[in-house]
Amino acid sequence: MLKPYRTIQDVLASHWVLSPSAERHQKTDRVLRSTKLESSIYHDLRTEDVAMDEIEQDAEKKLKSFSALSQDVFQSFYSLVPRRNEEASLSVAARKFNAPILEHMTKSEEYPTLKEVCEGRELPAYEAASEFVSKVSGELGDLLPQLAGKQGALHTLEKLEQAEQQAARRLYELLEQRGAIRRDDPVLDEAVVKAANEADGKHRQVEAVTKLIDDSALHGRETTHAMVREAVADAAEKAKKVQSIIGAWSSDPGNLQRTPENLTLLKRVRESAALRDISKYLGRFREMLAQKKQNGYAYGRGEKYSLELGDDLSRALTSELAMLAAPETLPLFLRKYQRRQIKQYRRREPVYKGAGDIICCLDESGSTAGECAAWGKAVAMTLLEIAESEGRRFALIHFSDFSTIKTDLFFPKQTTVEDRLRAAETFLDGGTDFCAPLNETLRLMEEKGFENADIVFITDGECVLSPEFISRLQEEQVRRRFTITGILLDQGNEGMDFSLKAFCQNIYRTSELTGDAIAEKLVKVRT
Repeated sequence: MLKPYRTIQDVLASHWVLSPSAERHQKTDRVLRSTKLESSIYHDLRTEDVAMDEIEQDAEKKLKSFSALSQDVFQSFYSLVPRRNEEASLSVAARKFNAPILEHMTKSEEYPTLKEVCEGRELPAYEAASEFVSKVSGELGDLLPQLAGKQGALHTLEKLEQAEQQAARRLYELLEQRGAIRRDDPVLDEAVVKAANEADGKHRQVEAVTKLIDDSALHGRETTHAMVREAVADAAEKAKKVQSIIGAWSSDPGNLQRTPENLTLLKRVRESAALRDISKYLGRFREMLAQKKQNGYAYGRGEKYSLELGDDLSRALTSELAMLAAPETLPLFLRKYQRRQIKQYRRREPVYKGAGDIICCLDESGSTAGECAAWGKAVAMTLLEIAESEGRRFALIHFSDFSTIKTDLFFPKQTTVEDRLRAAETFLDGGTDFCAPLNETLRLMEEKGFENADIVFITDGECVLSPEFISRLQEEQVRRRFTITGILLDQGNEGMDFSLKAFCQNIYRTSELTGDAIAEKLVKVRT
């Protein structure tokens, strides 16, 4: 091998002396930095996670920095501002495998969505990180050759870097000795030249292996990005499902911490296909309800009002009237007034019925199985939340065949999450009969005190009601002054006739409105 240094003057003019290496850092497998609190949160989350233990133990047989990658992935998802460790402090595995994986991850199309769900929320962040790490672990046999070249290349590079550091340290020690004696010493100078050649040889070996690894990573970049992108997409889906389940069923939907209650709830819902399907709708409906409450205004004894646009100055917001005080904002006020765009409080109107207890009759015939059943249950659970939040009682009447009904009663401040889950999982199957649920509705009014009831009737079918029954029901409606809102799940069957007209004062059809639009209307008039 060619020796670049032959004399002491060659060494003294080299980069070893003129540009000495920075102080040696303690090497770490962690690419990202964590605060003490963030580390504590992660390790608390990892406690007793047997599945993750097994994944990491298996992966570390191939890549020793894998457990550090797991924490870095969580850190990237969870942290508001992920901070990176200095490049010089990273181990070979962290530089050549972990860091590129994180780079591909953060550049994936789904990453912004993932951050939006996970940032500052430990439960979806940890669940998403677990999903991502699991996927990467399964692809490790393919990812390692793509990023690190031939088998053992990372280990070889690590050993060479250690040898280079030892050779450089030996060279600097000899140079310090030479500087300390302040006189020529041919033997010492020869030792310095030899040490410099050894350090340079190790450095060139490191460069050669590094180039092989970098070339391999560049060649396999597209393949690596595709694999990582798929893992990010799966992680994002996992995070959204976690958010959906907690948002749909938790008594505290804004709490996305990894509490025993949330873990139990996740396990419970994941084990039930029916609950998972309902979650897709219920989470959105609860957000809709929360937004409606947030935009509402209370007057008097808790009466609820919203804002609307108009030109009634007697109901205009003070912030709108304030524009009259300044010459520069007066034209803006006049333009809004002319266009009937003044923000004003909605007119208060007396409500005699529909603000009391709520009864939901839900068709659970075999034909509703699947999406119709999930949507109907989500609507029922939303109505239950409205009733619960306003101190009303709620009844869910499940019905199908003649005389096949099941009634779940919910009283204010007495409803548990498990009560909701059990009611939502109920599905009777069978045919369709309207008489039994309507008779049960009248019984609840007569015997259980649901006297001021607001009734919602959800079905996908038809049922022939006798003239005598319809007449009696109409008489009860006049006597008790209640109305029934009917919802017909007829999407895809727009031409069907139906028998809700006989007893429903308000009717919504999924062939005419989307499910979300119907849910929004139901929420709007009940909050």
